[in-house]
Amino acid sequence: MKNKYNFIRTTFCSILLLAILAVAIPKAAMAQDTPVYALVEFMKTSPENESKYLDLEMNVWKKLHQERINRGLIVGWYLYRVQFTATNDPYNYVTVTLFNDRSKLENYWGDIDPATVLPDTDIDEAFEETIKSRDLVSSNLMNRIDMLYPQGSPEFKYLQLDYMKVKQGHDGEYVDTEVNIWKPIHQQFINAGSRIGWSLWGRIFPSGYGLDFQYVTVNYFSDYSQIGTANYNDAYIKANLGMSINEISEITNSSRLLVKSELWEVIDKVLAQ
Repeated sequence: MKNKYNFIRTTFCSILLLAILAVAIPKAAMAQDTPVYALVEFMKTSPENESKYLDLEMNVWKKLHQERINRGLIVGWYLYRVQFTATNDPYNYVTVTLFNDRSKLENYWGDIDPATVLPDTDIDEAFEETIKSRDLVSSNLMNRIDMLYPQGSPEFKYLQLDYMKVKQGHDGEYVDTEVNIWKPIHQQFINAGSRIGWSLWGRIFPSGYGLDFQYVTVNYFSDYSQIGTANYNDAYIKANLGMSINEISEITNSSRLLVKSELWEVIDKVLAQ
């Protein structure tokens, strides 16, 4: 029986290999200089399976993620719904598992026995229903490079993710643009109340310049009314960067290609206290 559950855990780990976008920990305990890694998993579920998928994530697997937090294996888990998706879009949900220690990625389920954590659940049945309720489309391992998330800010409800592609050999140029030009501008957005945070993430695996993106920036919003309200001209002026809007645009556009933007909504989560 134990070997069966070891197999289930191993298989489940393979399925839940991922990537966040979400991609950030808005807690005072997770300071900017604390390493954060995100296992981001992109899921596709159909309308007829959506309620079943959500029930399994929120009422079965969430309990296992809480146990992982209790044991110090992870520091957080998020379930996101991708807004404005249609039938032919590749994914419509995303789960993000957060780590503050790279070594924990080697065995991020530890020796947890699902039957012990979920004594009233048929683990075999839950596993099979999970497989049927959604497809794991792709997964990424990301690391946080920089962030702005003031202590005392309200928790975020929505994320805007901008996927960036850079040319080979130009990573330093791109990161410098984000940190030294755009980070001060995002600080002005936060000061003005048009968002509550910002972060920059790099893609660790899969990697390579032939992929669709290498970096992701994330804007955090406490509610829907903040989205799209940023005053760029005012932020440029107040950031006092010593360059014109045209110069900033030219430097930015030469450093990366904005591949796409997505809006994610927080559906559920568990976080270390």
